[in-house]
Amino acid sequence: MAYEAYCAACTYLNENYWCEKKGEHHNGNDPKCSSFCEAYSRSNSARENLYETESSGCYLTTIMCKILNYPDNNYYLNTLRQFRDNVMKTNIKYIPLLVTYDMVGPMISYELGKDKDNKVIATTFFSNYITKSVAAIEEEKYETAINIYKAMTDELAKRYNINTQIIIPKMDSIDMTNLGHARVRKMISNH
Repeated sequence: MAYEAYCAACTYLNENYWCEKKGEHHNGNDPKCSSFCEAYSRSNSARENLYETESSGCYLTTIMCKILNYPDNNYYLNTLRQFRDNVMKTNIKYIPLLVTYDMVGPMISYELGKDKDNKVIATTFFSNYITKSVAAIEEEKYETAINIYKAMTDELAKRYNINTQIIIPKMDSIDMTNLGHARVRKMISNH
């Protein structure tokens, strides 16, 4: 299914994942419903309006920069970015993980940003996951680093009741240039 076939592309879905038409929450990866609307008064979707901005919605950046006040070009984020670009994006088996991160990362970032305990959470996740994942990367234990990252994502998603079971689109419909940046992906049309 193309991106446009999910409720995330519906303009009734606001930045809090609240469907203004049905009066209920959605996680954005549900197939579109009979109330689906692509209103001309907004961009292509409410979700694009939220995440196609300067702030990517990367929960790692939220933890490191917004909550713990590290600079954006700090060693940990740079190591994780290089790992994403040089290892994960070059191996097809990691594409589903990167696609999932693009979908749930902004949701986690949003929830984490408004959590009253975000400083404690950020400090805990930095110590228990980020530093350990970076250490595994330094030792070239890539599967270990990925497993640590998966556990971190799963724990944060569980805390904020976010579904991590994302429907992976066909490979030829994924914009590989922005993959793994925690942005809603632009699907490439085959027309």
